Amino acid sequence: MPRRMYPLNALRAFEAAARHLSFVKASEELSVTPAAVSHQVKRLEEYLGLPLFRRLRRGLLLTESGQSLLSELREVFLGLDNAMERVIDSGSRGTITLSVAPTFAVMWLIPRLQKFYTLHPDIDVRISTGLGLVDFQRDDFDAAIRLGSGHWFGLEAIKLFDESVTPMCSPRLLEGPDALKSPDDLRKHVLLHNHSMDYDPDAPTWKTWLEAAGASGVNASRGTHFSLPDHGLQASIDGAGVVLGWRSLAAKDVAAGRVVEPFDLTLSLGSSFYLVYPEAHSLRPNIAALRDWLMQEVREN
Repeated sequence: MPRRMYPLNALRAFEAAARHLSFVKASEELSVTPAAVSHQVKRLEEYLGLPLFRRLRRGLLLTESGQSLLSELREVFLGLDNAMERVIDSGSRGTITLSVAPTFAVMWLIPRLQKFYTLHPDIDVRISTGLGLVDFQRDDFDAAIRLGSGHWFGLEAIKLFDESVTPMCSPRLLEGPDALKSPDDLRKHVLLHNHSMDYDPDAPTWKTWLEAAGASGVNASRGTHFSLPDHGLQASIDGAGVVLGWRSLAAKDVAAGRVVEPFDLTLSLGSSFYLVYPEAHSLRPNIAALRDWLMQEVREN
């Protein structure tokens, strides 16, 4: 029986438009014009004899048929991606291009990389640092390490560890006439602020920590402000003040005695670190090697 010839370009255009609920965003992903996407979708609707979208003034809505087709196509394209990945990666572990936030790279990943190279000398790691989320459809990355809830459409998310915050300072601040002995003593010291989580209104700040600690007489807004947590941590190591430090990322500095945690109260950051990659990458040997090594490092530290 001859195999039917399906309108593959139209199916790809529909899948992108349905995922974004936008012809414009689909056109950007596919590097064509919005009109071309719209034309392909209309061609598919004519082929099926069914409407796939409700075209509204403010955007698109999937019809019941459109929702059903999107669900089926997602599995089809995932299978196609897996097949291509297996062919590309057969016989070679190659390289890994990894997107990482600068703080995670400096404070956690880079100090451990030599262990990975010792275990996997045949895999080259290319690290790109940045604060923006990777678009795996557009950007040339194999995987990324993200801070968040672990829910990203179309991506596998492997949880590495949770993060929490607590005051940290140089051991020198625990001595002398202004020794830091209680939360109220923070009024005698410079507070170091980290603004990397400002996008999350639920992320703890000095204000929320001081309130939870029952501190009085401390101005939570004063002090020195940084855009990244490792900058504030370095300032605290140098004795410039007290930072609301990220405990998991600062664990090596605490263990080495470069900083201390003067109080027991910690607050959850509300987000965790995840290794993420497209589902189609899950069978790649280099991704499996990176995933297994990261999980081993988490277990040992």
